[in-house]
Order: sequence, then structure tokens, then C-alpha cells
Amino acid sequence: MRKMIKRLAGGIYDWLDNRVEVSVLVDFAHKQLTKLAPGHLNWLFSFGTVTLVFFACQFVSGLLLMIYYEASADSAYESVKFIMEQVRFGWLIRQVHAYSAHFMIAFLCLHAIRVFFHGGYKKPREMTWLFGFALLVVAISFAFTGYLLPWDQLSFWGTTIGTEIAGTTPVIGKYLLIVLRGGETISDVTLTRFYAAHVVVLPWVFAMLVGMHLFLIYYKGLSTLDRTDVPEKTPEELKKTGGKPFYPEHVLKAAIVVLLVLAFMVLMIIYSPIPLSDRADPFNTPGGIKPAWYFLPMYQALKYMPKMIGIIGLGLVILAIWLLPFLDRTPERQISRRPLAMSLGILFIVANLILALLGKIGETEHTIWGTRYHIDTYGYPHVIASPAEALIIEDLDLADETEDGE
Repeated sequence: MRKMIKRLAGGIYDWLDNRVEVSVLVDFAHKQLTKLAPGHLNWLFSFGTVTLVFFACQFVSGLLLMIYYEASADSAYESVKFIMEQVRFGWLIRQVHAYSAHFMIAFLCLHAIRVFFHGGYKKPREMTWLFGFALLVVAISFAFTGYLLPWDQLSFWGTTIGTEIAGTTPVIGKYLLIVLRGGETISDVTLTRFYAAHVVVLPWVFAMLVGMHLFLIYYKGLSTLDRTDVPEKTPEELKKTGGKPFYPEHVLKAAIVVLLVLAFMVLMIIYSPIPLSDRADPFNTPGGIKPAWYFLPMYQALKYMPKMIGIIGLGLVILAIWLLPFLDRTPERQISRRPLAMSLGILFIVANLILALLGKIGETEHTIWGTRYHIDTYGYPHVIASPAEALIIEDLDLADETEDGE
């Protein structure tokens, strides 16, 4: 690697090496990249890298948006509108920033699921899991604080619902609500508070957690599928069992996944851009407002039980996930040898997907096989029109849309 860099950099490499000994860093990087990785590494192990790429997208696009954005209830909406309509490529920067937040959380969740199924949280990598879960919490906090910043109707009322969920926390809920909002309601103080957390506090916390997480991965290495009560494989043993150098094998796979996901994000930006709705109006509550998708399972689950019991139950579930390495003490990592953990994990994932779907379709109307249904807030369908009546309603809706278009 040193020879390749010297050929590319020419005399610059020698100049720097004579002054700060960059060859030491180059040799260290080469050693880490060529270390043998377990043979079971596949494309799914790229999710962590994808998450880091989207964090980088967030960081760069966020810096560019800060040039024009004004964190004030009087001018925040107009500044975002100005970015989207007047600044050259401002619409693209804003879409990249918004979409990369969603992608970052999604791939952090996928990364955590992959680690769970491969038993990567087990001894001696408990600390790696703890810091990784903390990263997920901070990433959600990133997205939540940034969600309010456009100061439009969707973000204003979505944040109102999100903070109300936090306000139902037993004992401290009322005080937590005031700390988040800076008062009883969402106001200019809330916007300033969220902006400060979004651009100052959370980036530093996230960067430190990423550093600790990567250091632990480097220090302990990637886990094999062996039992935790047997010694970890030496490089020679890894080679005999199909281990391959991290570079170029896994690096190339990760690069391909990153490019594919970025291409998919570009398609989403082009064909389904995240809109900017009307300016926030505290006195006009629009219908069908819901929290962001990563809060939908929690939001929907709280509808089926008393709030006190629901919040305590959700808190215990989150705590159990965080402390998973200490609760699951079995030495097995193989999926086929962990039936209880796998069953609970699959049940948890399916339950969250169902709750998110119910939360998404709740308080909406749909025509299914000719019959018009209203989906109530709990996700239960109610017939509101027969097939013939549903056809008339659809014709009227189509006529209204045509008149609006004209």
C-alpha cells in the first residue's frame, strides 16, 4: 500500500513522511485492512458502512444548509423555502439531508438485526453492542430534532405528537415535556432548542460513539460463529476455515452496496421528493398527522393499552434490548442452535412491522374489492360504502381532483 500511495502522491508523500511520518499511519491502515475476517462475512455486513456513509451525507449537506437556514419561528419556513426555490441545487441538498436521515436510521436498524442474528453481541463484545445501541438512540434523536426545523405543518404537528409521547412517561413526563419544548407548547424556544441539539450537541455525541464503536470492533475484531466458551480463532485457524482478507474481499462488497443504496436514494429524490407543506400554524390542526415512521410502532402500541402501562412496558422492552448481551447468556451463536432467541427476535420484528403498518393506514379510507372502508385509529376496517356507492364516491373524488387541476 505504501508503494501505491507513493506512486499516486509522488514527492508529496516523501515531504509529509519526513515531517509527520505518515508511513506509520499507512502501514497501520494496511495491516488492519489485510487482517483476515471470518469466512461467514457476506453482503449483510455492509450495513454498518452504509450507515457511516449516510452520516457523512448528513454532515456535509447539513453544513451547506446552515449557510442559509435561520433558526427562528418567524423565518425558518421562509429560509427553507428559499433554499429549495432560489439557491442553486438547494432543493437537492435539502432532499439529500432529509433522505439520508431516514436511510441512516433504517440501516442502523438493519445492522442491529444482522448483529443479533449472528450473535455478534455475545461475549466478549458486549461493549460493542452497548455503544452500537446508543448510536441508534442518538441517530433517532438526530432525526427527531431535525424533523421540526422546516417549521411546516407536517413537522410542527408531528413534533407535537412525538413530544406528547415523551410527556406520558411516568413521574417525570410533565417535566420531560417542558424540557423538550421549553414550555407548555411548541414554540420559537422549542425550535431554537432543537436546532442547538441538532447541529452542536448530537453531532459530537454521535462522532464520539462512532469512534468508540469502531475502536471496539478493531480491538476485538469481528465475531465468528463459534461458541463463546471456546478460544477465539487465531489468524492461521481463520485461514484454514475460509477466512479472507478484509481488503479487497469485504471492502469491494461494501462499496457495491453503498453505490446501489446511494443510487436508490437518488431515484427516491427524483421520483418521490420529500415535500414542504404549508407554514406551521399552531391554531390549525391538519387531519391525519402522525409521527415519523421510526416512532409509528410505539405510537400505535400505546393506543391499545393505558398510557402508564404502555410507557413502562415500552421502556422495559428498550432496556431489555440494550442489555441483551447480559440477558442472553447462552454460549451459542449459530442461528439453528438459538431457537428461543430467534423466535423472540422474529416475533419482535414482525410485531413492529405490523404496528407500523397499522399506524400508517389508521384514520384513512381505502377501496378494497369494490367496497369502501374506513380504517379507524386502531387499524380496524369499517364498511362505509357498498361497491356501487364506492364507485360513485371515487367518480366524485376524481371530478374534484380534475376541477382542482384546472
